[in-house]
Amino acid sequence: MNFPHIGQLNRRVTLRRRTDLPTDDLGVLPAFDGQVQRWAKLEPVGSAVYTGSVQIDAAITHRVYLRAIAGITNAHEVVCAGRVYRVKRVTDLQGAGRFTVLEVEELGDEA
Repeated sequence: MNFPHIGQLNRRVTLRRRTDLPTDDLGVLPAFDGQVQRWAKLEPVGSAVYTGSVQIDAAITHRVYLRAIAGITNAHEVVCAGRVYRVKRVTDLQGAGRFTVLEVEELGDEA
């Protein structure tokens, strides 16, 4: 993976940490904290990556490129243009400390 070029971080995304809280009827209610907005590049993965990830039950549908950010885990979600993506994996692009890449699974429209 190469570094994003100037102008490619053109999507406004919200990063949020999701916590599920129990309800009285034995269900869960999502709660979000630590919300932060960033500029990002969002791209779908190729069919080979998607197929390989589905086979190991860790579906990856998109990659999100951000300026380096610490503390993002698989407890986080990315919201972009009303769509929600669950973080599956976090990496430092080329180990350079300049960009963070999130491999995410698209969950659908924000409720």
